[in-house]
Amino acid sequence: MPSGDLISQLLALFAVLGVGVLLRALGRAGQADAAVLQRLVIDVTTPALIVTVLRRSGIGHGAWGAVAASTVALFACALAGVAVARALGLPRAAQGAAGLVGSFSNTGFLGVPVVLALYGDAGGAAGTAILVDSIVTAFLLWTFGVALAARMGGGGGGGGRGLLAVLLHPNVLSIAVGLTLHAVPIPLPVWLEHALGALGSATPTLVFLALGLSLDLASLRGRVRPLAAVAAVKLLLSPAVALGAAVALGLKRPTSEVAVLQSAMPTSMVSVIVAARYGCDGQFAAATAVVTTLGALATLPILVEALRRIVP
Repeated sequence: MPSGDLISQLLALFAVLGVGVLLRALGRAGQADAAVLQRLVIDVTTPALIVTVLRRSGIGHGAWGAVAASTVALFACALAGVAVARALGLPRAAQGAAGLVGSFSNTGFLGVPVVLALYGDAGGAAGTAILVDSIVTAFLLWTFGVALAARMGGGGGGGGRGLLAVLLHPNVLSIAVGLTLHAVPIPLPVWLEHALGALGSATPTLVFLALGLSLDLASLRGRVRPLAAVAAVKLLLSPAVALGAAVALGLKRPTSEVAVLQSAMPTSMVSVIVAARYGCDGQFAAATAVVTTLGALATLPILVEALRRIVP
């Protein structure tokens, strides 16, 4: 796909986000409506999308390289987030929050739909994005992320319940279903294929509409300097490290681009929940999520254009 088309696709998605912001500002919809859309996306449309993509194309060649590059970026930015917050004199709970929200990306709810919209099934890009979300975001969040939050926030150990919930999540189960259908081509009824395709294709639009409805600009008051610093770690340092790792590993496009894009996504909303649950600064984490989501309006189109020029 030409670079201009990629930018147009991305701008179209952000225009949908703008519709959500406008509806919230006019009082026609709000957080409750966003929560309904988010649950629909998480439990219905994204699993349908995952099954459809994986059944058709499986996991892309070199996908594990993308996982490795994204993992390097995650650990580097977790350390950088804590270090930046400490240098700015923030308390330990805020340092832990900065480490979480500066490293964990919104790879599933936002990244997978964006990659699918930009690349379709080319080179297994969507399958690679799904694998990065499952391992780098979901698995590491409920292991490394919980351990970091508990240590910095004093909220106690994480236990295995959170990880078990991830393993039984519809998105994870749909990965198993999709890969099984890819490995053992079982014909599905035409009506079921069409239903899965229709539900899955609705995911990008619903995701960005829900994001627009859920943005709370009031959370940005105060703490401008630390918010900007942690947002720079998430939106600038994270993709830069992922790109360096991808080049070092010899990854080719679109695998390398997927690794960078997934690392460049704004803060994972689940990392905000983990930060608050284990005693870190939940308000700071939530505010960073808002800042990085808004900041991605500028950084993602620029990043897409840069990747088309520099990635082999």
